[in-house]
Amino acid sequence: MPATSGPRTLVLVSAVMTSLLGVSACGGPSTPASTSPADSQAASSATDSRPSSAVVTDYLDYVAGKAGKADGSLSPVGLGWVNVEGGPGGNPEATAGARAAVKYVNEKLGGIGGHPLELKVCAVVSAEEEGQKCGQQLLGDPSVSAIGVGNLYVGDASFNAVIAGRKPVLVGVATGPTLSTAKNTFSTFGDLPHIFGDWGTYSRDVLKAKTAAVIHTNTPGDKIASGAAVKGLEAAGLKVKSVGFDAQATDLIGPVTAAGASTADVVVPITVGSGCVGVAKALKQLGVTKPVVSTPLCMSADVAQGLGGDLPTWTYGVAQTLTADSSAADSKAFLTTSAQVGLTQETAAKVFAPLAWSTVLTYAKIFDAVGPDKITPATVTEQLRKFTGPVIMGAAEVKCGKYQDAPAVCNDQARFYQYQGKGQFKPLTDWIRPPR
Repeated sequence: MPATSGPRTLVLVSAVMTSLLGVSACGGPSTPASTSPADSQAASSATDSRPSSAVVTDYLDYVAGKAGKADGSLSPVGLGWVNVEGGPGGNPEATAGARAAVKYVNEKLGGIGGHPLELKVCAVVSAEEEGQKCGQQLLGDPSVSAIGVGNLYVGDASFNAVIAGRKPVLVGVATGPTLSTAKNTFSTFGDLPHIFGDWGTYSRDVLKAKTAAVIHTNTPGDKIASGAAVKGLEAAGLKVKSVGFDAQATDLIGPVTAAGASTADVVVPITVGSGCVGVAKALKQLGVTKPVVSTPLCMSADVAQGLGGDLPTWTYGVAQTLTADSSAADSKAFLTTSAQVGLTQETAAKVFAPLAWSTVLTYAKIFDAVGPDKITPATVTEQLRKFTGPVIMGAAEVKCGKYQDAPAVCNDQARFYQYQGKGQFKPLTDWIRPPR
């Protein structure tokens, strides 16, 4: 599959970085590309194999709604929403994506059977007990029959203890460790242990790696994610060494060296922002040229700014279609429609924004199927249990309950992309699964 190119396709780099940094995506130094054999080994399997019916581009058809605006004189349909907004791992873009999706439903898709959809937001800042507050707020709101979740990597345990299955919960990626086992919860893109299993499959089958160095920030969210990454890599038979570092650290040569990055077959950074910058600089200083397989959280404008104007030329694994993949019709549809309701390209390029967009539109589909006058926790739960997709910008298969130890997990697939610099992303794989 050809690499994306051209100024109109540089959604992530050209649009985001030019507006924020005042530099051209073509300018500035970048981290040297890895010498990964991925290009040759994965080229034959890089084509997206999803059937056209699983690639959602027509949102009106998807939700089975009616074109036009919702009737403001009708009673609103409430949808609960909880997300971590503060702290070093907070993702306010998730709530921005959810709000944009609600606005789109109300302005373009006729609301829910004509009734306006209303988002009832409760934010977790950084403390576990704040999840309890949100659980109590949304459980006690009689207008809320269902709850959507953005990135709830902290507060999930206390939130789940309150909700206790009494209202259905839909989440894109289940980042909180208790979400995958929570009662009456559905994760359409999977949870961290199963998604990071794909890192193991990719490293073993494409890179032919035997050893891995995992370098992570010592924050609650990144500790959870790094643990899942280690588990996924080890499940594929790799020998893994994992080392953490303080979120305020800037010189990361020490932890990168301690993780064995100089001798490992693959390097996996689990961090955000300045952490991504620090890892990239340390790898360059140490002369490491082995493949680096990162999460999409390192694809941000602040990372490019810290590296002089461009992202690290790493491989990125994503549990959804990459927004910067110009070959993907569903990415184009998301970017076009979300822009119509005010979601900036900068925000749309951040992974939790399209996940939230997908979650809200999945609920719109289910609410429309139930009918505005029949929406209750029980009727919504019934529809969610029968839901088999498709999921917007997701893998073709949705199968909840596949894993007995993680009943909320409905998916476990990801795709991998090589960033080639200057805004060009090349798909390396089709949708792949955890190690068998």
